[in-house]
Amino acid sequence: MKTNLLIVLLLVAGLSLSAQTRFGLKTGVAAGSVTSNDDLVNAEGTALGSFQLGAIFDTRLTSKLSLQSQLLFLRKGVAVGVNTEKDQYRFAALDIPLQLLYRTKGGWFIGGGPNLGFNLSASNVYLDDTKVITIGKEAGQVKGFDFGVVATGGYQSKTGLVLSINYVKGLTNLSNEANAEWRNNVLGFTVGYMLPLREKK
Repeated sequence: MKTNLLIVLLLVAGLSLSAQTRFGLKTGVAAGSVTSNDDLVNAEGTALGSFQLGAIFDTRLTSKLSLQSQLLFLRKGVAVGVNTEKDQYRFAALDIPLQLLYRTKGGWFIGGGPNLGFNLSASNVYLDDTKVITIGKEAGQVKGFDFGVVATGGYQSKTGLVLSINYVKGLTNLSNEANAEWRNNVLGFTVGYMLPLREKK
């Protein structure tokens, strides 16, 4: 997983060197959910809220199209239970969405593409008890690489302010258990700011 992450980071860094690339920062909230065949999760699972923070690299291709990559740190997972004392399944993750965006003259945009997710850590938390879940390929562990698709929409002002909503649908079954299914999804709301385009020397 570390090798794959390094390759992707180098790719994002290469794209950011373009003279037509704008850099920005974003933050917001994320609501995690899961797609699972576990009856208890499906019956009692609720959104797991968290904050997200990251960087934006937006490369203009035409007047209406841009290729945008991001580096986002966030928490995924789900809370399970019918009262305030819920089991929380938490995944600390680095997401790298690679999106093709269509932009209007009025500042609105819509787009999507693949999402490359990397689980940095995982845990099961209940009250004051935290059980670490190992990242790996064995039974009882969860996979580190989490591939999915992302759709996004929002508004970017001429001054660089960005308001957006996005949804990530996980396609990778993170469970290593036979006949078990666990796919992480995230609904996010963010606000960001894009720095002015670098002037050509």
